Amino acid sequence: MSEITRAIQARQTQITQLQSEIEILKRAAGLVGTKAPAKSKAKPQPKPKAQKGKRHQWSAAEKAAIGKRMRAYWAKRRKAKG
Repeated sequence: MSEITRAIQARQTQITQLQSEIEILKRAAGLVGTKAPAKSKAKPQPKPKAQKGKRHQWSAAEKAAIGKRMRAYWAKRRKAKG
């Protein structure tokens, strides 16, 4: 026989031995009651959101105050830009 043929037969023997060892391990795992961890690509569950309540309604005074602050903010930015 050629060296290649002997190498192929040696590898096939190794494969057969490994397959029998795998079967033995599977049977042993079945007796113990454990299963191999499943490989899953499940997405993690999102965190629960806070309960949605009624939205905050701004009073006219609050809206006016915010508007005044924002106008000043944008005026300052325009002035800095040149």
